[in-house]
Amino acid sequence: MDQPLEYSLDVGEVELAVLEWPGQGDPILLLHASGFHSRCWTQVVKQLPGHHAYAVDLRFHGRSGSIGDVDWEVIAQDINVLVERLDLHRVIGVGHSIGGYMIARAAAAHPERFRHLVLVDPVIVSPEDYAAARAVAASIDATDHPVSRRKNRWRDADEMFNRFHDREPFNTWEPQVLRDYCDYALTPADEDGYRQLACDPINEASVYISQAMSDAVHQDLPRITTPTTLLRAKYTGVSINDLSASPTWPALAEAIPDCTDHYYPQLNHFIPMQDSGLVARHIRAALDS
Repeated sequence: MDQPLEYSLDVGEVELAVLEWPGQGDPILLLHASGFHSRCWTQVVKQLPGHHAYAVDLRFHGRSGSIGDVDWEVIAQDINVLVERLDLHRVIGVGHSIGGYMIARAAAAHPERFRHLVLVDPVIVSPEDYAAARAVAASIDATDHPVSRRKNRWRDADEMFNRFHDREPFNTWEPQVLRDYCDYALTPADEDGYRQLACDPINEASVYISQAMSDAVHQDLPRITTPTTLLRAKYTGVSINDLSASPTWPALAEAIPDCTDHYYPQLNHFIPMQDSGLVARHIRAALDS
């Protein structure tokens, strides 16, 4: 597979980092999970040879800008503008976790631009869980969230990979996906030779906390007229301590007018990292539909 083109796209307040794999057919737009980056899609894209694909670093992630307070509404608007600036049409929109939420919001805002959605364990929870999350968010700040205490001083990507590969949940991932994550997760070295996470742990914690204010998606769900494929992992309830648990509302498929639900209880929240081939097959099915 050829290396993707890399560039930044001005969406107003920030520039978003974009990877583009030139190819034929309708474009595929891939959005990653909280705390990760666009290169986590590489193994999926490798299984879609010849197709035109884009993967984007969300605001506060990867090589994209980190201006302003963390706000899911602002991130959603970033993606709306990005779709317009790239002038995408007949898009196969693919999103994992927060990326699935953002793809759903973009499809509701621009139904004429999307052909099919593949939502991979999206962070769209029940109305009751949003209400409970708001109560929790009101009592803590980012420094209280367990994610804020992530190790954030690394020699290099090899140190990350060696630390994570046998630890949960990373030990459930395909090794090459973990390698792709580690290779692009860090900033350049400082004067002492150490690197930090490109997605700062405080920003990542703020993403999780601000999720509580993102329930506007429930107003958008009935407006998603695009055919949708939903992939869900085993659901045991929303947890701020177990990031491998599926957060996806079990009744989500019923709230989207044209949605097919695929339940994979043998998998955890990191579906694209565990089984890139499964996600690629669903994308190919969307392209062929």
